[in-house]
Amino acid sequence: MAWEKLAPSRPNSLVPLITLSAVWAALVIAGALLTNFDEPYLPFAIAGGFAFFLRGAPSRWEIYAWLLVSALFIKVIHLPHVPFWVLRVASGFAALGFGALLLLGLRALWSEREGRENAMALLVPALVLVFFILACANVLRLSSGLSPQTDDAWLYAFDGSLGFQPSFWMGRIMYSSLLLTRMTLLTYLSLPFAMAVVCAWQIPVAVRRVSWHVLTVLLLAGVAGWILYNVVPATGPLYAFGRDFPWNSLPYKDLSTFELQKMSLPLGIPRNGMPSLHMGWLVLLWWNSRGLPRALRAALIFYLFLTVIATLGSGQHYLVDLVVSLPFALAVQSVASYTLPNKSGRIAAMVYGLGFTMAWLLFVRFGVSWALKSPVIPWTLILATTSITFGLESWMSKRDLTLRNRRPAHIIEKKMATAVTGPGR
Repeated sequence: MAWEKLAPSRPNSLVPLITLSAVWAALVIAGALLTNFDEPYLPFAIAGGFAFFLRGAPSRWEIYAWLLVSALFIKVIHLPHVPFWVLRVASGFAALGFGALLLLGLRALWSEREGRENAMALLVPALVLVFFILACANVLRLSSGLSPQTDDAWLYAFDGSLGFQPSFWMGRIMYSSLLLTRMTLLTYLSLPFAMAVVCAWQIPVAVRRVSWHVLTVLLLAGVAGWILYNVVPATGPLYAFGRDFPWNSLPYKDLSTFELQKMSLPLGIPRNGMPSLHMGWLVLLWWNSRGLPRALRAALIFYLFLTVIATLGSGQHYLVDLVVSLPFALAVQSVASYTLPNKSGRIAAMVYGLGFTMAWLLFVRFGVSWALKSPVIPWTLILATTSITFGLESWMSKRDLTLRNRRPAHIIEKKMATAVTGPGR
């Protein structure tokens, strides 16, 4: 994309452009200096900036400039003090993101109208995702204070009613393989970057307006998920059972003697168990990736598979957290897609999603004794919830496509008449 204002016809316009460019560069550099690289989510969100930058079809010289600027950002950022390899990866990716954000802002300033609008259509969602992830980290701290005691015991008992403890079982598998552990940890912690890739790829090349749909879906899920965290607050088996995870779990035959009571856990541990937003967000990304390249969708499926292993094996979630995230995601998808043609189907899906989500929360909290009667009961509920959720969402998407492609007869007749007689006759 040409940066037309590098040689403006009005020399007087150079002063404000240079001033604004200096201000934008100072803001990006300040962001790089202030970012905390001792946690991975925000750096991975910043790294998403280069996904949007590459989606803008940069020229060869823009790519050279981006790589050079990113290398300079390596000297600016404060590398993490924690010797954790994922943080090093996140920091390196973030340097590329800072370079991309800087160049997108400069492109918006120095381009004419079409180029400026295209740059802003890429820059705005990149920044929204960064501030969204930053806000999520701060808001999660509030959930701990609202729920000093957790309901982990009930989630643990429900998972055990399946005949075994899925998270403990997956944890033993994961920790027996160094390669699997590293793959799943990187997958779990790089979710903001996956969000950015899907959002960026949904933006058509040379687009001139910000595409809000996927962003709206992700933000709505974040807000609704935080509210539900306080209905059945939980932290995950890693925090609730400490050194017993993943090696020592209560056998199924002894679950009837397990005492269901509130747990008092440190307030520094986020109460972000149910529903699993990691799972919910990825399911939403998958649903909203229709039309994208098959290779990207295949990678997204693999990413989702690794996320299931990571959420369970790392002890961050119980299996029931992942199950509840499915109708929750369907409700979010339905609300965020209210403008699509199949409004009656969307309303039905929203009612189902909200109803099943609340039913699961109530069942886990007050109906565990029923689940413990036989493993058939919880497995039937899980399979029914999963199949109905994906089946209903698939039907909705196909119905939307059918209604979108179906044009009323009077519109077709009007277009044919216009083609024959000419416009305005």
